[in-house]
Amino acid sequence: MAIKYGKKQHRKNNILYTIIVAILLCIVFLTMVSYFYYAAEDEAYENLHMQTKQIKDDMELQLLSDRENLATMANFAAKLYSDGESFNLMFNSFKPIGLIENIGILMPDNTFITKAGTLNLNGQISFEEEKLKGEYTSGRVKDLTRDNYEIIRSAVPVKVNENTVGILYGVIKLDVLENKYNKMAKELDAQLFVHDKETGNLVIDTINDKLGNISFLENREYRDGYSYEEMINSEKGYSSFQSVYKDEALYVHFSTLEGIDWKITLARYESQVFAKTHIISSLLLVSFITILLIMALYIMILMRGEKQRSFATVCASKIRKLLLEINQQQNNVSESLKEIAIFAKSRSAVFFDADGEDYNFAMPASLEEILSGDDRKYFISEILRYAAELHKVNNATVNLMCITPNNHLVKTNHVFYDFLKEHKITEVSFATVIDKNNHIGILGVVNPKKGRTARLLLEDVAVCFSIAIYNKKHLNKTVIAATTDSLTGVSNRVTYKKDLLIFDEEKPQEFSCIYIDVNELHLRNNKYGHAAGDEMLLYIANTLKEVFYGQKIYRMGGDEFLVFAENASQDDIKKGIDMLTRQLEPMDYHVAVGMSYRTQNMNTEEMVREAEIRMYEAKAQYYQAKETKRTLSDNDNGYVHTKTGILEIDTMISVMKEKYNGIYRVDLDTDKAYRILMPAYLGYNEKEEHFSALLSKYIDDSVAPEFHRAMMSFLNYDALKRQFLEGKTPRITYKKTNGDAVVLSVYKLSDEDVAVSNTLWVFAKD
Repeated sequence: MAIKYGKKQHRKNNILYTIIVAILLCIVFLTMVSYFYYAAEDEAYENLHMQTKQIKDDMELQLLSDRENLATMANFAAKLYSDGESFNLMFNSFKPIGLIENIGILMPDNTFITKAGTLNLNGQISFEEEKLKGEYTSGRVKDLTRDNYEIIRSAVPVKVNENTVGILYGVIKLDVLENKYNKMAKELDAQLFVHDKETGNLVIDTINDKLGNISFLENREYRDGYSYEEMINSEKGYSSFQSVYKDEALYVHFSTLEGIDWKITLARYESQVFAKTHIISSLLLVSFITILLIMALYIMILMRGEKQRSFATVCASKIRKLLLEINQQQNNVSESLKEIAIFAKSRSAVFFDADGEDYNFAMPASLEEILSGDDRKYFISEILRYAAELHKVNNATVNLMCITPNNHLVKTNHVFYDFLKEHKITEVSFATVIDKNNHIGILGVVNPKKGRTARLLLEDVAVCFSIAIYNKKHLNKTVIAATTDSLTGVSNRVTYKKDLLIFDEEKPQEFSCIYIDVNELHLRNNKYGHAAGDEMLLYIANTLKEVFYGQKIYRMGGDEFLVFAENASQDDIKKGIDMLTRQLEPMDYHVAVGMSYRTQNMNTEEMVREAEIRMYEAKAQYYQAKETKRTLSDNDNGYVHTKTGILEIDTMISVMKEKYNGIYRVDLDTDKAYRILMPAYLGYNEKEEHFSALLSKYIDDSVAPEFHRAMMSFLNYDALKRQFLEGKTPRITYKKTNGDAVVLSVYKLSDEDVAVSNTLWVFAKD
């Protein structure tokens, strides 16, 4: 009996526990449903707010921009009036702009002048009443020139000596306005109503065929806490009422337009607002079957809820966002200039100031036309001079200026006129920024196709640019000193080490490494002094900045530079290298250059190694060509040695010995090899006629037996060629019989070598 009683009691307890768990689950379920309901409701209102703001900002920008354009035309009309001329010149030159289709002028005698003629509007409109209104955008009003037709009027007074001599009207067609914003509302899956606050007349209605009055919403059944009066009388807020078209509620956000006496109302159905919530509730109901399923679904719901709560707001324009983040992202200076150049459809975008700051972005098609050297210095000095003169005339923080090679420039500055013509510069538009210390900063574009709008953009962001550059100069001195080479201004090895990790993690697709070594630096130091050597290094660094603008440039050592180039094809990099050597020739400066390009199995450090090896090959060829008369052929072993007294060779060999055991240039078709500067490594005085035989002896006598088979695979030249064609770099790490670890890497010597016959074999210390 005790056992039976125990089992019965146990079952009762299980039932009790199940009931308790079920109750708890129900509580959890109801709590979660309630939680997600209110969270979804909050999110719905916030979404409505952001969606309303999106349309409201666009509408404000468009209407106020149209009014500004009318103000410009009103000034022109005032000048015509003062000069005693008719308005025909303005009417004939007018073209629809923004939302404005036509224009007309209401005169004090209530006559209305248009391009088509003059109308007498006595009894239809009062000039005196219109004059008192000043600038305004109307609601839905009767067209003064056509019967039974309604429009929107944008009005600006025409003033002469503070007296209003006319009212300039811009005509906005209702269908043009409605079509534009109907499309935006449709994309948001929402209902849009815009009405004139004074009359309540609708100017946009996305659900009714005929425009009426906002009062059609008055008799709706509003939820507790909301009312029609509150919606009409408040400047902005939320509301909710029952739809007459569907058996569900509408969620509403309304807001008044700034500078325009209109109110915008955006509404969405409850089914749209709570679509995600209904799905979550269904999942919670299903989860009630088992505890495990409940937990799994609960976790999923939490994750989904987190995603729902982490929605993003509408961002500001890309250019302004980049400008605000320049201090955090150094590359954003170049990115910002790129965005400006693209926006203006210009040849290039520039920022420079009187303190020597100079940033430039040139479109890829214009790289050959980029100003450099003395030309660039002259260009900057002339623009700064014009900016200083402009500041004397107009003592404002920001001024706009446009310079074109026209007749005026011929008369006032013929030298600069010839300079612009020579460099195919048809226009320079720029904004000048004067800080509190009267330092001038210039933000401009060269040859913009959208000059007028480009100048508006420059005016808008010029101060941000100036502040950002100021912060870079004066607030980041410690960082710059730690990461920049003090002589040349390019990045140093500290930055190089950090960037290696970044590039390995990001793995850019179009990515190149260019290794540059300056030839005859020690000779120049010994002959002319270290100041001449520093001048040489500085000139080469500045040329690298111009040729590879926007790319990562480092000084690796005394006479070595390195460039990491992103988003550039091999052809573009080769053009850049050719441009570099051409720009150095007039100064009688020479460099050895090696390049590597990202392949599927190559990390960044391997790319640097390959580029460095190719640089050594180029340097060897330079000195071999320079010292042809002093080159001897060693008939005993068939290898070419360079005999020279120039200090660079001795220094280079000593540096190479720290990293490499031996470097060979091997022709896979003839099996012939030539040693690159380094002493013999494979042994036997290297008397073998064929490289494969020499390597085979080296493997037998010097390589640990467990690596023989892997090393012998490198004697299969056809297999090596296939690996090159697949974009791979043959490489092996092996041990010698003395315990030393060695890395053998085989590189293509030239990317143009389709058959892959010329190769570099590098035996490096591990």
